[in-house]
Amino acid sequence: MAIGSDYADDLKNEVLSEMADNFFSRRCRLDERLENFASLLERVKRRATPAVDAVQNLRRLLLCRPEADAFLQSLGIDAVTLAPACQIPTSAKPLALTAAGRYRKAVLRAYAVMRNAVETYNDGGYVSDPRQPGRKMAAPGYNLLHSVAESINAEIEAVNSSQCPSDMLRFSRSLDPGRLDQESACGCVGDLCSLNDDLAYKPLDPATFGVPHLPTPPPLEEIEERLTTLADAVRQSDPKGADAALG
Repeated sequence: MAIGSDYADDLKNEVLSEMADNFFSRRCRLDERLENFASLLERVKRRATPAVDAVQNLRRLLLCRPEADAFLQSLGIDAVTLAPACQIPTSAKPLALTAAGRYRKAVLRAYAVMRNAVETYNDGGYVSDPRQPGRKMAAPGYNLLHSVAESINAEIEAVNSSQCPSDMLRFSRSLDPGRLDQESACGCVGDLCSLNDDLAYKPLDPATFGVPHLPTPPPLEEIEERLTTLADAVRQSDPKGADAALG
């Protein structure tokens, strides 16, 4: 009888140990992914700065006119809600026969720079590796950030819905009917649903990431005629302001 009891105890301990390993190892892996995601988010935030600066520089050249904001809005970029530029890029004035021509070229160049910066922000790119001078390393972008967030949220949903803490506790209690009866008689069963809520992982909310949504604008050749018309209209309305914006 003792042998049978010892075997049953060993079997219960083995089952509980395996369940605990599965339960905690899966949560540990998810915790590690969440820590890595926090690091990824900070890297993408830093990548957003050059893109926002480029948007604000184009807007500055267009004198922050309502029609300039409407142009950017038509591209899906709400420049008014973006942070101010941290650094305005400096470059030589374009060569042209007239001041209007120089201004027009400057606006077109600023658009091309903005598109490149936004595209790099969204798709990622390569930056200098501080650990290995002369070499490049991959830099994450906005699209990767949200793709990883979706993957983590799917895992969060799976972890929350499978192997719930209450299920683990119920199973462990079911292996000791005598103790379960005592707890029930004493009213010590507790609210297992609240246990699930307390230990559940919260899904990642993109609205809290703090990174701007900047759709990649179309190539310059697709927008050049429209942008040229806008630049000419802005300069005609305020020639002195337009020339001053060139520096």
